[in-house]
Amino acid sequence: MKTMVKLSGVVAAGVLSLGVLSAAPAQAAAVSAGPGCATVKHWTGRVTQSVRVTNNCKYTISFQVKRRGPDPRCTVLAGGRSYTWQWTRWGGQWQGIRWNCA
Repeated sequence: MKTMVKLSGVVAAGVLSLGVLSAAPAQAAAVSAGPGCATVKHWTGRVTQSVRVTNNCKYTISFQVKRRGPDPRCTVLAGGRSYTWQWTRWGGQWQGIRWNCA
């Protein structure tokens, strides 16, 4: 079973797998309003979890994936490009995206 929440052009997803809920807590509060033309997709597999940010804007955006534990670096993404972060399922619960970090 898959759940999705759409927040001002940003999508957060959680997956119900093997009877264990793996969606990030307080997703609505954690995903800040970003550019309306950028999309975010989070999914959890059996071993890993991933976040893909797609920049559908005509301009460059910057973002940082927020999770429990150390956060990855700030990423600058040109228009029309996408970037995927992947880490172990137990390596830090996804908390959202911080926009305009550069």
